[in-house]
Amino acid sequence: MRHRLPPTPRRQDGIALITALVLMLAVLMTGIASARGALQSTRAAAYERDRALALHMAEAALLDAEHDIDGGAVPGSARANAIRGGSADAFVGACLGARPYNGLCAHDADPDRQLARLALDDGPAIPFGTFTGATLPTGEGGLPLETPRYLIELMPASADGQLYRIAARGAGSRAGAGAAVQAYYRLPPGGAHGRRVGWREIGNWSAVVAAASE
Repeated sequence: MRHRLPPTPRRQDGIALITALVLMLAVLMTGIASARGALQSTRAAAYERDRALALHMAEAALLDAEHDIDGGAVPGSARANAIRGGSADAFVGACLGARPYNGLCAHDADPDRQLARLALDDGPAIPFGTFTGATLPTGEGGLPLETPRYLIELMPASADGQLYRIAARGAGSRAGAGAAVQAYYRLPPGGAHGRRVGWREIGNWSAVVAAASE
C-alpha cells in the first residue's frame, strides 16, 4: 500500500504565495473599478452642473430680452418705440440693424435661421444688459465663461397685440458647455407690459453651434 506524503514546507510556501498574489490582484482590480466609477460619476455631475448653469444663463438672457421689449432702461427711447410699434426700419433681415436697433430681426419663416445667427460668437446677438442696464458676473470659479445673449424677431401682428420670437443662449463654466432657449412674447395693445406665451429648450444646441461654425 502506498502512502501519500504530506506536502513539503516549500510546496506550502509556494501555494500561499500564489494565493496571496491572486487576492492582491483581486483587491487591485476592485480598487481600479471603484476609482473609475467615481471618476465617471464626478464627470457626469460636473457636466450636469454646467448644463444647468448654461440653461439658467439662457433663461436670464430671455428675461433680459423681455425687459428690452417692455422698454428697457429707457422706455421712451427710439429703440423702445420701434420695438413696441413693430417698425420695419428697426427689424431688418439677418438681424443686422445699426445701433440702437441691433439684435432686432425681421420675421423669418424658418426659426432655425434665427438660432444659427444666435450661435455665431461674432454674430448680431445682444449681450445681456446692453439695453436694460442689468449686470451679471462672468469669469472663473463656477461662473459662466461668457455673457448670455439674445435676438428678438418680429412676428406678424394680430388683434391680440404684437408678437415677438426670442432666442437666447447661455454658457457654462467650462468651454463647450452651452444651452439655448426660444420663446414667444406678446405685447398687448395700449402700452401694457407683455407676457410670455411659449417656451422651449433647444435640445440639439451643440449641433446648431457646429453647423453655424462651418
